[in-house]
Amino acid sequence: LVTVGVRRSPGEGRQQVGAMSLFGGDNEIGNILQEAVKLKSAQMNQKRQQYEKWPYFVQHTIFHAEKDEFKGWRQLPFEEKIKVAEKLKDEGNQLYGSGSWSDAVDKYEEAASVVYYCYSTDPGWRKNNRGIDDDVLVLVDDTGENEEHAKQQKKLRLSCCLNLAACKQKLDKYDEAIVACNVALELDPDNVKALYRRAEARIRPSSATAYDHDLAIKDLAKANAVDPKNTTVEQLLKKLRSERKVQREKDSKTFTGMFDRGEIYDGDMEEEAQKPCQAEQDMREIQKRIETISDEDSLEKRCEDAELLRDLYLRNGKEEEARELNEKIKAAKKAMKEKEEEKPKVDWANPTPEMIADAQKHGLDLTDPMVIEELQRMEREGIDNLPLDEEGIDAATGASGSASGSASGNGG
Repeated sequence: LVTVGVRRSPGEGRQQVGAMSLFGGDNEIGNILQEAVKLKSAQMNQKRQQYEKWPYFVQHTIFHAEKDEFKGWRQLPFEEKIKVAEKLKDEGNQLYGSGSWSDAVDKYEEAASVVYYCYSTDPGWRKNNRGIDDDVLVLVDDTGENEEHAKQQKKLRLSCCLNLAACKQKLDKYDEAIVACNVALELDPDNVKALYRRAEARIRPSSATAYDHDLAIKDLAKANAVDPKNTTVEQLLKKLRSERKVQREKDSKTFTGMFDRGEIYDGDMEEEAQKPCQAEQDMREIQKRIETISDEDSLEKRCEDAELLRDLYLRNGKEEEARELNEKIKAAKKAMKEKEEEKPKVDWANPTPEMIADAQKHGLDLTDPMVIEELQRMEREGIDNLPLDEEGIDAATGASGSASGSASGNGG
């Protein structure tokens, strides 16, 4: 591990980093360090594959084991430890009622971790180089000594999961709310609160898609079947079904003629179920379209096409295919976001004196508007994506071939 200390005046940090990465010739060292970090991260991930599959609140219990009070609580007779857990949960309820949702999350996680937790058999895992390692992790599901104890433990865990989901919704952490609901439904598949809260968490984000709305409708339909008198569930279900019907009609008009054979959507799920051959043709058309995508197509375009196929999968009962495709779409969108965040933010329109001086060493005049425009274009489109026959900065500056080569090299 290499630690580098850099001192700079406020406001100039990003511009200096951007300038050095393009002109300073430090890319070789930077790339080596980045690759080293990636390699180390990949090695660590290989050691914790099972750990990563556990819900976040179960993962956190490994840190509770470092506290003496938790070690003591977990050694108590079951009747006593369940009382401790209930007390922690009650403290969480009080915090939730006062609007301290983050603090309430901690209490609910701690309450459940008294009877359901993981720990490392390596006491020095935090100090040595081992870290979190599946080979020395133990998952404890303490259900007590009899059936009554097991019921108490299940009830406590279920209540904590439901309360965690409520807190995460208040904190706008909808993915984590869904995870908590998933665990609640593993404990009680017909739990109406878990179904309702998961449906809410699916549709609340501004990024919610038609796929998310269809999944929410499915959850609400099940909750409504379990508890037909629950007016809260019924109202949201009617609202989403009405919105879906309107959206389907818009989609039908929007996508008519996109393919040679006609429309993608044929109406509601009930109508499509009566026309399986037509629905299958729809999916084949989109699959064919996806298969013919070239490397020149943007990742955004590929995601849009994949979303069409995903929604068709879901509407035609292919839930597993829809789920798998949705995970790939989410991964692609995450990669796009990370790529955007990784771009150095350099204010080319207002270069610092250091940037101007550094650029001059490589034959670039950062006071020339044409050079500024070209640099902004290169940053926007990506240096690696420039065609080989592009004249680039040379066209604007008249710089020599060696200067152009140096600029390209530093940006690679």
